[in-house]
Amino acid sequence: MKKSLYFLLVSFLALFLTACNIQTVEQFEQMEEQERSADAPPSSEQPEAKEQTPSVENETAEEKQKVEEPESDEKISPEGEERAPQQKVEGQKAQQETKEVKQQPKQEAEKSQEVAKSSSTKTNQSTTKQDDDKQKANTSTTEKQRQPAPKKRTVTIAIRVDTLLKHWDKLDASLQSEKYVPKNGIILKTTTYELLSEKDTVWDVLQRATKEHKIQMEYQGANENIYNSVYVEGINHLYEFSAGELSGWMYKVNGVYPNYGCSQYVLKDGDVIEWNYTVDLGRDLGHYWDGN
Repeated sequence: MKKSLYFLLVSFLALFLTACNIQTVEQFEQMEEQERSADAPPSSEQPEAKEQTPSVENETAEEKQKVEEPESDEKISPEGEERAPQQKVEGQKAQQETKEVKQQPKQEAEKSQEVAKSSSTKTNQSTTKQDDDKQKANTSTTEKQRQPAPKKRTVTIAIRVDTLLKHWDKLDASLQSEKYVPKNGIILKTTTYELLSEKDTVWDVLQRATKEHKIQMEYQGANENIYNSVYVEGINHLYEFSAGELSGWMYKVNGVYPNYGCSQYVLKDGDVIEWNYTVDLGRDLGHYWDGN
């Protein structure tokens, strides 16, 4: 009996506790509506309603964005307005610098091309000048070759002692030798010399001949005698008075003995000079001072 009563009491308490947790009618209806909406398919009208009526969360997000967004350019402070043109100017300068940097290699390339062109033109000009010079030189040489060479002006000279062979006894004993008087009477055979100027004289040619052939000669200068001309005293050690009081050296040109000194006789092309030793003032040579 006691056990059954205890059991009943416990069950009664459990029912009472469950009765206390019973929901209200409104809660019960809400729960049913939720269950129905969960079981029912979604209708097409609900999304449109949601789109037309934005949620509170979206509105709050938009307001936050508006708050966080900076104010428009119209509300920029004066300092910002001053900075803006400066930034623009700096940007323009930077663009110009970049353009200049880009243009520099182009300008350098153009300059190098111009230098190359100028150098090529200079080389071409130099080559053309060289060619012209060569052509001129060739033409000048050909013209010179075509033109006949100027004829040389020459004369001949000889030194002889033929009269001493005939008047050997009049000669000093120390000079009676072939060393001074050759057997053929020729100290210098006929030799040709070129006239070096328009003023060459008999004396100039005699000097060249004796030096070339190493023939001894002694003379007086034009300022040392009364003749105002060079006077030949001795040739090959044969002097004036070596063969008597009337002996000495005389010269003739083209067969004629002039009446003036050898340094005053100007030569012309083809003249024939001959120096002879006389023992009788030229009479033994066929020359007479009186003109006969």
